[in-house]
Amino acid sequence: MVAENRRRFSWEFMIRLMLGIVLFLPGVVLRAACPAGFADMDARGTVIVSSGSQAEGDDFAYRRGKSYFGMPGREISGSLKAAQLPEGVVLLDGGQGVRTVWSKLDLPDYIAGVFFSRDDREGDHQWPNNTNRLLPWPFQRISELGRDDYPGIPSNSKPSRVGDALLLKLEGGGWMMLKALAGKNSLSCFQVGVDGTVSVYVSTLGTDVLSETVPALILAKGDAPFEVSRKIYETLISSVPENKTRWRTEKSFYEAFRYLGWCSWEHYHFDIDEQKLLDDLNRIDASELPVRFVLIDDGHVKNKSQRLTSFLPDEKKFPNGWKKIMDMRRKDKIKWIGLWYNFTGYWQGISPENDFPETTRDALYPYRETLLPGRDSSHIVQFFHDYLKSLKGYGFDFLKIDNQSFMLPLYMGGTEVIDRARNCNIALEEEAHRQGVGLVNCMAQNVLNIDNTHYSGVSRVSIDYKKFDRAMARSHLYQSYVNTLLQGQTVWPDHDMFHSSDSLCGGMMARSKAVSGGPVYLSDDPADFKEELIWPLVDSEGKVFRPQAPAVPFPDELGVNPMFSGKAFRVFAPVGDEAMAVICYNLNNGETGASVKATISPQDFRWRNALENGTPAEYNEEGMLIYDWEKKTGLLLRAPAEMTLQGFTDRLLFLCPVRDGWAVVGVEEKYLSPAVVRIVSRTEQKLVLDVLASGTLKVWAEDELGGRMRTIEVEVGKPGMKRITIKR
Repeated sequence: MVAENRRRFSWEFMIRLMLGIVLFLPGVVLRAACPAGFADMDARGTVIVSSGSQAEGDDFAYRRGKSYFGMPGREISGSLKAAQLPEGVVLLDGGQGVRTVWSKLDLPDYIAGVFFSRDDREGDHQWPNNTNRLLPWPFQRISELGRDDYPGIPSNSKPSRVGDALLLKLEGGGWMMLKALAGKNSLSCFQVGVDGTVSVYVSTLGTDVLSETVPALILAKGDAPFEVSRKIYETLISSVPENKTRWRTEKSFYEAFRYLGWCSWEHYHFDIDEQKLLDDLNRIDASELPVRFVLIDDGHVKNKSQRLTSFLPDEKKFPNGWKKIMDMRRKDKIKWIGLWYNFTGYWQGISPENDFPETTRDALYPYRETLLPGRDSSHIVQFFHDYLKSLKGYGFDFLKIDNQSFMLPLYMGGTEVIDRARNCNIALEEEAHRQGVGLVNCMAQNVLNIDNTHYSGVSRVSIDYKKFDRAMARSHLYQSYVNTLLQGQTVWPDHDMFHSSDSLCGGMMARSKAVSGGPVYLSDDPADFKEELIWPLVDSEGKVFRPQAPAVPFPDELGVNPMFSGKAFRVFAPVGDEAMAVICYNLNNGETGASVKATISPQDFRWRNALENGTPAEYNEEGMLIYDWEKKTGLLLRAPAEMTLQGFTDRLLFLCPVRDGWAVVGVEEKYLSPAVVRIVSRTEQKLVLDVLASGTLKVWAEDELGGRMRTIEVEVGKPGMKRITIKR
């Protein structure tokens, strides 16, 4: 393995080998002092690049509006050539007492790509405080990101040229992904110059110096974007022990999030109080809609100058504490109630003027303008133990934990910056798990947040949804789906709450939540609920019909800006036992796409399980039925089919394979029709299904005339399932 990777350097390698004197012994790699910029392999098969020298500054203290582009540090001479690097972790030489090292990164030949970074708004937060603003910036040449005429993503500013991941569609076929990562006390990022040069930086972001070797990036190559995404996380999970995440499929999905919910934020923002919430909870309770969980968002926190002063709610707004709210829970109605907390205390941290228990105060220390959790991991654990215990003590079932990406900036400029910030994420996860608190991660889009979701299975993947805002809706849909490619290996994506009463895109948002697989929660005034858009999401008990894996874009959608391309944007998700949901969007502005064409092919079905399997399957189906959910019609798809999308709209379709002469569509009233049935058995003569909700069951059956759609009205009572046998 070592020799094979070294041969890639050809003449350069031979010259450097003679100068460097590297000895090979069986099973051991001995490294002598190598010339600057020479890439070597350590015993674990990771790449090490040794450094030259450059003066370094020391001001890493975070300030809003301050950019960390071009942060001072030691440059490693030469460059990393991505095309020649092996897959896995790439290490840089961090020795000689420096805080930051960086190297140029030569990209392979590519035809398109996506750079994952936040937007760069003057005076606003910057990397690494990505909040919910990690955006997938598409390009054909990466230099486009620095141009004034880069079209960008609607409702956002220009791209930040400091980012956390890079996806490339390679010339000649294949894909490559490069992802930043954290070491024991270091963090990396990618920086893109205005001329398109790319560099990778590694820093402690504080007063500590780097270790002798530090991880700079994870690199993966493959035949599909899903394969490289999966390989990235295989490496992270198996080879980077400092970070504590797991596969999404290995985690439990919190029970409340399987049901329909409601959140206070988009309805009230900060303007909540006890009476308003009680009035709304009573209206929800009286409604025929089965809303089963409620999330009380920001607006209840006692604070001084945006810094937390108490675990108790603001007594002016909640004179009875949480008791009257908790009394609203019903086993058959609002069963779960969750509360919003801020990861850093409140938006600017924790105030020294607080009424915390003594154990909590002892776990904090002053730094700059705030108090921070512990100087060591035991104090950090103590703070989060007490923090979550307060929520659990009030009777809340789950927690939305916000502002996570701001914890790292609060530590910046100090000592053990990365280690302490990461330990906060780890302690949060451990305490939520130990205390039985469900968890929704929010504003959690820097590397430390994404890579340390050990137990939690849900994270926000997008900027907030806004009612009646076309530009934000287009951006929200695009960001949610593409970010799932990066985050969806370890969590279910939270596409945020929505208003069913949004006349611009309420139905579109409902369908996008359905295929996301994440929590589905409303934020309408309960008097404004649009039942016709909500009931297709759930059964009579409020249980959401979910896909087998979250929806992601087809490969040919990546690297293209669907807001200005004049083309449709297509996403897919595996649904039910064997079907595939496809949503085609027109996200274009009026100038580039008042009307666009979308094409669906039987071959698209090969991607059904690609997010989890990495690559497409062989297509060997008897036939393929395409079913249009809106039109409630289906036909055999023997060749690519084209449809027109007029204006800002979507089209939900199902690809249902024909097997033994049957194609199962499901209950047509529900957005995810195939998820409402379970295929028990099937022969050429008989099909047995378990139907999970009342409605119109659609099944295509082959016959002597070719085939026809069978329609069966099904009434499902308790316990929520009815077995149906259909004979040829």
